[in-house]
Amino acid sequence: MKSSIFIIMLTFLMSCSKDSTDKTPVVQLPPATQVGANTAGCHINGELLLPKNGSQAIGGSPAFGLTTGAGINFHPPIIGDDYKYFKIANLRDIGGDDIYIHLNDMTLGVGNYTIGQSNGEYFVDGPNNPEIIAHVYDGINLGKTFYSGTNAGTITITRFDYPNGIYSGIFNATLYNKDNISEKIQITDGRFDVNVATLNQ
Repeated sequence: MKSSIFIIMLTFLMSCSKDSTDKTPVVQLPPATQVGANTAGCHINGELLLPKNGSQAIGGSPAFGLTTGAGINFHPPIIGDDYKYFKIANLRDIGGDDIYIHLNDMTLGVGNYTIGQSNGEYFVDGPNNPEIIAHVYDGINLGKTFYSGTNAGTITITRFDYPNGIYSGIFNATLYNKDNISEKIQITDGRFDVNVATLNQ
């Protein structure tokens, strides 16, 4: 009788343990879509970066984890003839990382853009080539800034839909620490799928 009760209890405990592990959500990258899903993310040295909104002053609007913008000449008559940027940032967690993707000219539309030397500047002051800048926090220091160098990787635009405001792409790059050029990080599995009309609505 005691052995029967023991077997029943053991079976019950094992089933409870199995149920609890099956229900744990796994945080992962969103699919690399081209539908304007307003998703993005990448791995930085294997660690997941997803956009997460933060907060500003009490009662203020949130600080958005996924943003995009463009220069004034991006619009007609020559569509894409100015810079466009995408920023993916974890603004919710203490020590969250962020990555800034700068395309200086998108008149090519869909296609491959070679990532070049960063000048450490943003928006209109960015370089005359695509760049990536990342801020990475290791839990010890305030953070490190990493720049792209010459032929650092590729940004592939998979959808360039100006009329509908949908821009999608994938990216991979190797970046170097601006204060110690021998220290490098790998940006892998990068993707973004943005609809400017509905982003952060």
